[in-house]
Amino acid sequence: MKRFRCLAILLSLALALMACQLIQQISKQPAEPTSVATASLEKNTPTGKVPQTEQADPTVKQKPPQSQAAEIRPKEMRTKLTHLSNLIGYQVEDENGDKLGVASDYIVNTCETYIIYILMEPVASLNIAPGSLVVIPFEAVTINSGVLDAQNKAIQLRLIPEQFLGAPTLPAGKQLTPTDWEGATRDFWMKAVRIGKLATSCNVSGGPTYKVAYATQLLGVELYDGNKNLLGSVQDAILEPESGKIGFYIVKPAKGDGLVMVSLGVTNIPKEALLPGGALTLVLLAQPAVFWDAPRITSVDQADDFALQAKMRQYWGR
Repeated sequence: MKRFRCLAILLSLALALMACQLIQQISKQPAEPTSVATASLEKNTPTGKVPQTEQADPTVKQKPPQSQAAEIRPKEMRTKLTHLSNLIGYQVEDENGDKLGVASDYIVNTCETYIIYILMEPVASLNIAPGSLVVIPFEAVTINSGVLDAQNKAIQLRLIPEQFLGAPTLPAGKQLTPTDWEGATRDFWMKAVRIGKLATSCNVSGGPTYKVAYATQLLGVELYDGNKNLLGSVQDAILEPESGKIGFYIVKPAKGDGLVMVSLGVTNIPKEALLPGGALTLVLLAQPAVFWDAPRITSVDQADDFALQAKMRQYWGR
């Protein structure tokens, strides 16, 4: 009997020891994460309900890869992109090649001699008010790995349609000065693309000056000398598409044959031409004789020649 009693006591002790070890193992295991998280959230929310997980904002996207210049496609058709008139009407595409709208015009800073903004007629799917033109910095093309496609007549941006939600717009034909619309435009696009210092303001001493015009205004604008004598009218402008820098107006003289390549740097838009209701004109800052004695070309296509451009820069810079 004693022997059985001892075995029973030993068996009871062994069972108790195993139970203690099991309890210790359970206590060391981490609590169910969902139950702890739920209890904590219920304790800290007024309704006691667990808030939904925050969804990712589809408009938040990394900025495009930085580039030094717009990509030209195909390279052998580059000259088609050097005439300002040719770029009007180009299709604007997103990064997948889907249509965003049409580049119906551009805003040009004539004293800095750069295209500053694209004005795009948006497709209906962007849900932008009818009659509004989306204002897009040209630097979204030039320093944000954009593409200028001469063969397909398209400008491709490294953006997606969702990034145009709330995009800045201008009504068609809006007076560009004062440029109180520009601050909101730059603030909006800085979130999506890299924007440099190019803006509507001219980099001159004596305070900000604004000499901006629509590309469609410049094509056909009349050029006068300082005495208000007509010299000719602008037929086109020659630019460097990789950067948007415009080098020359191609002017049809008021008398005589041929065309004259006039450097943008020797022209000015009079202040009165920028006032509401003012008619846009250009004034030559050089002596009239310099214009009349300038070498003539027979077609706009001739102005694409690099050697001729260098010669004309030297001519106007003397």
